[in-house]
Amino acid sequence: MPGGRLTREALVFKALCILDEAMDQARRGQVQPSLGLRFALAFLYAVGDRRSEWFDRQPYDTFWREATQRQEDLTEGHNVDGYGRVIHMTASMNAMARAAGMPIEAEMMAALRRARSRGPA
Repeated sequence: MPGGRLTREALVFKALCILDEAMDQARRGQVQPSLGLRFALAFLYAVGDRRSEWFDRQPYDTFWREATQRQEDLTEGHNVDGYGRVIHMTASMNAMARAAGMPIEAEMMAALRRARSRGPA
């Protein structure tokens, strides 16, 4: 790869960008399952701190389930619209980021949005 190897932190950041993009899409409806989303979730699980209280599958499974639900299914239960979907996805993304050692705070969220606005690297 030109410019050297990607660091663990750079790869975690890119995976979080994919999740952030999926959350934006989920505000408008179902996110189509993709290899990129599957890889981002699997990668974050693989690099998660196994000593941490956050190292269980629940946030990863919740993110996937909420992202890929059909819009019609949101009316069954407590998710009347995309708002509830995004709340669950946000909580899950925060747990995954903490487990990967990159907690999402205001500065990190701004960096994710800036990176996504620049397009693929």
